[in-house]
Amino acid sequence: MIQCSRGKNGQEQRRKASLKVSGKQQLYFYFITMKTEDASQPALRAPIQGKMFKRAHEKTAAYLAQRFQGEGVRYKAKLIGVDEVSEAHDDKMCLDSMMKLKGQEHAARQHGLHKQRVWLKVSDTCVQIIDERSGVLEHRHELQKITFMKKDDSEPRAFSYVYGQDRTFKLFFIKMANLADPVIEDFKDACQIAVLEKSDTQPAQVRSRTWTLPQ
Repeated sequence: MIQCSRGKNGQEQRRKASLKVSGKQQLYFYFITMKTEDASQPALRAPIQGKMFKRAHEKTAAYLAQRFQGEGVRYKAKLIGVDEVSEAHDDKMCLDSMMKLKGQEHAARQHGLHKQRVWLKVSDTCVQIIDERSGVLEHRHELQKITFMKKDDSEPRAFSYVYGQDRTFKLFFIKMANLADPVIEDFKDACQIAVLEKSDTQPAQVRSRTWTLPQ
């Protein structure tokens, strides 16, 4: 209990004491109100990790057929070089060819020349290499004639594949704008779709045709 003296001083003290009590009551009411409002607000939940990303498509035959039909999938890339090789598929041969093309590309860069910027298109029928600047189709390779693929272990964005025609084989060494793994997967998936699409019309020996692709 607050004690106050009589007279004018006592009245002044009582007035100040009343203001203090009133102020405390208002402050108490303010905290009570804030607490009530906070309790009425729903608690914020952290976003569920799995719902922050799109759900990956299941690789069904129908999905892959739709993905690679027509123009297929397009990737931004650079063509490091093309080299004629002796075999349809050989691991060491591809490594040696890639090292050779790397050396040629490095020498060209010393003279101010740069790798050709291209679009790499993968469809259910072929692989296309298109010049990015002019839009000219540089190479078109049927999937059935791609005999081997090799990833560059020293550069995760680079890989090569061997294309055979008229008993000659050429290795195409490509550096992607992003990782090469998704492109390699698309090569494998597109080849599987090509086999499925031909299974009803081709002889058994053609249906059993396989491509030597990285595992």
